[in-house]
Amino acid sequence: MKRRLVIELSEEATEKYFKWAGEWAEAQGNADCEPCGVAIKVDIGPHIYGCYASSAMGKEEIEFGEVEVNIIESES
Repeated sequence: MKRRLVIELSEEATEKYFKWAGEWAEAQGNADCEPCGVAIKVDIGPHIYGCYASSAMGKEEIEFGEVEVNIIESES
């Protein structure tokens, strides 16, 4: 049996990501730099602690919030 790890940000976390990443890309474009990518860190803890997404760029860090993590099993 094969497994996939599916990580889903909430609507609120997704909006925080798009706003933050968009501001960085715009600032880099205005500085005549090619916009860099964004890394998202996902902390997966025991069920009682939950799972959270965050990111950092330069000295700025942002918490996106809780994420849902599921393991999907399939036969193929």
